[in-house]
Amino acid sequence: MSEEHRCGVVAIAGRPNVGKSTLLNRLLGAKIAIVTPKPQTTRDTYHGIVNRAEGQIVFVDTPGIFQKTDRLSQSLNRLAEEQLEGVEAIVYVVDPTREPGAEEEQIQRTLRRVAIPIIMVINKLDLEPHQTPFLEAVRAFNVGQRATLEISALKHQDLNRLVDVLFELLPTGEAFYPEMQLTDMDSREWVAELIREKVFLRLREELPYAVSVVVDEDELLEQGVRHIAARIMTNEPRHKKIIIGARGASIKQIGTDARRELEAASGQKVFLDLQVEVDRDWQTRFS
Repeated sequence: MSEEHRCGVVAIAGRPNVGKSTLLNRLLGAKIAIVTPKPQTTRDTYHGIVNRAEGQIVFVDTPGIFQKTDRLSQSLNRLAEEQLEGVEAIVYVVDPTREPGAEEEQIQRTLRRVAIPIIMVINKLDLEPHQTPFLEAVRAFNVGQRATLEISALKHQDLNRLVDVLFELLPTGEAFYPEMQLTDMDSREWVAELIREKVFLRLREELPYAVSVVVDEDELLEQGVRHIAARIMTNEPRHKKIIIGARGASIKQIGTDARRELEAASGQKVFLDLQVEVDRDWQTRFS
């Protein structure tokens, strides 16, 4: 190991839908975090791993901070704040298309309490000026950050500069993960997250947040077909009807969208068996 080889954990923080998951995926050059327009999409924390000649950065995509008081939002807030502990740096992502408000103030209060180097990142700079009406307001944010960078995660604009700045903050040390590994998420977890993404993309505002996915089987059959059996869990019978849709149209489209992406990612033919179940205690078990 070179004396200058650097390694450390970096948390990506910010309020919901500022582009944290898109940023993580672009930094890795692969999709490990699901991306939807719906808040509360990110519920679990997974590590995304960037390897360069300088060393290794282990990114943690935290859930967004919420003002809501329901059990799920409270548990997500606890999880987000816990992920800010024990890291070498924080990337604080802000969105110039949305007016700062109580959620932004809440996460800024949290960030000011931590004695960890912060890099503030203003995202979505690929948009036209009229689409970023709060750009000057977010440029004035001060959480004690070491630097402020303006990027576009979607267009991969200035992401290499962000990585360069982060490496300067990391201590020297050996890599935590093998050089070719991109994430600590296992195959079943990734499949479950992908299916959940397709549920939200298909149903958008029709469906509330209480949706989880459990993968029961994921095996390669003799014919070279990958067989996946999964259950979409929700907490109300009426939500189950929404997911299934009239004459099964919604669940069929969700399955088709998920299967196509799985086949593209794996290069294998996939048979996807999706079921929908009601689990009234889902949120209680999550928290």
